[in-house]
Formats: sequence, C-alpha cells, structure tokens
Amino acid sequence: MNDVEEKTTATVDDYGNPTPVYPMLIPLVRIIVVVAFVMIIALQFSGTPSLNVATKGDSTVYTENLSFKLPFIIFPVLTGIGAFIFALQPGIYRFFAAALVAMTAWLAFNAFDIVSSNPNVTLTPTSVTREVGTKAKPIRHSIDFTKTAYLYIDQVPGSREPKHELVAIAADGAETRVPISGMMRFALPQILETASQRNIIIGESENGSAIPDALQRDLSK
Repeated sequence: MNDVEEKTTATVDDYGNPTPVYPMLIPLVRIIVVVAFVMIIALQFSGTPSLNVATKGDSTVYTENLSFKLPFIIFPVLTGIGAFIFALQPGIYRFFAAALVAMTAWLAFNAFDIVSSNPNVTLTPTSVTREVGTKAKPIRHSIDFTKTAYLYIDQVPGSREPKHELVAIAADGAETRVPISGMMRFALPQILETASQRNIIIGESENGSAIPDALQRDLSK
C-alpha cells in the first residue's frame, strides 16, 4: 500500500478505534472546539455590549462598540478550521467534520447577521431616531419633538417578558411608537431631558418617575 492509500484508508487500533492519519492535529481541533464553546458560554454572561456615544454638532449618536462583534467573526473561523482538519482524517472523523461544517454554516450565518447590522440611536434637539436592521435595509423609527405634546413609556405584552415603547402623542392626537431596546434604553434619560426642554409633557410610570423600574434596572447595569 503506497503513501496516498495510507492517508485515505481508515485504519483501527488494537481496540477497534479509528486511527487518525494526522494524529497531531486531533488535539488541536479539540482545543479549537472547546475554545469556541467557552466563548459562546462567556457571551451568555457578558451582559449588554458596550456603547459608543459620540457628539456630532448638536446631535448625539449611540452606536455599538465594534469589539462586541469580533467574537462572532472568530467563531466560524475556529469551527471551520476544525472541520477542515477532521476532513483530512479517515473513517468516523469525517462524521465529525460534517457536524462541524453544519455548525460553521450556522455560526457564519449569525455572524453575517450581526456584522451587517447597524443599530444606532441619533438624538437631536428636535427629534430622536432609532435605526435597526442591516446597513442595506435599515428600519427606522423617529419621533419629531416639534410636533409632540405628550411623551410617555408604555409597557406592552411580550413573548417572554413585558416590552416597552416610547410613545409620542402629537397635538392633533397622532401617535408614534418607538420600541425601547438595545441603545434606546441607554439613550432614554437624555431623550426625556431633551423633550422636557421643549416643554413636552412627560408621563410618569407606576413608580412616580418617567422611567419604569424594569428599565431603571437595565440602566444601572
């Protein structure tokens, strides 16, 4: 049997376990997979991503720190390397390679979704705009302070827990609702202060302040 056949033919040891063609690479791929899972678990306890707050003229812009997206780029790279290494091995190692390919595809899809997203909140003396979605197809919600007479935070039912929306009532009774999630939570104090400076009436929550207790806890994290 020549060298090429030896590298493509599955062999087994004395206990019936498949023998890898490149045994030194197997510990490496195991380390890669362990690191990937540790990173996933760590992200579950990492809390809310850090924010960048920048002032541009009379506008304040809230954006995500780019370092938050870096782990999601690293994940599919690690599992992709592991899939390639296992694919070089014979026998059952090809099954592990297929599983890692599927994992890599899932992680890559999520990484693309996160990296291509462009969440931000822009606050000016006359308006606030929340933008989510991708850079190519952003979804925007805006409140025009010049047309707003009354502003309050409303609690609405959610699939897992209650959600909140910033509700603006215009002088003619028109209503505008902006979901409060992500950076909107952290921009709330400045949004309410800016609205108050324009003599907009700010509604109170059940705790007597404009911001409900649930959102207060988010702000204190």
